[in-house]
Amino acid sequence: MMDGFRSLFASPEKPCGVGLVLREGTDGSLFVAEVIPDGPAELAGCIAAGDVLYEVNGANVYRVDPRRVAAAVLGPEGTRVRLAFKRGARYADDRPFAVDLTRRFVLGAGKLEMLSS
Repeated sequence: MMDGFRSLFASPEKPCGVGLVLREGTDGSLFVAEVIPDGPAELAGCIAAGDVLYEVNGANVYRVDPRRVAAAVLGPEGTRVRLAFKRGARYADDRPFAVDLTRRFVLGAGKLEMLSS
């Protein structure tokens, strides 16, 4: 299992994304490590560091390989993607909250890299 990865989710042809840096937790879930300033995620105003990515376009991605998750989020500039997250102490009991984001150019988007422990 990877210690973590950095992804701003974008197509390989032209970097477009949602402006998130995700990390893989010890349980295999992907959580928001950083919301990129002025990116689609920050402009949505409801995604915060620590939120756990749970669904992409209605498909459960909890504990799914990060490369598969990135592939599910990738898309052409100007298209929309629905991400759903869970947050907080009542994580197990709460339903995911969904956010519709429009992909756009984000510097460094689409990059996956191993992060040291």
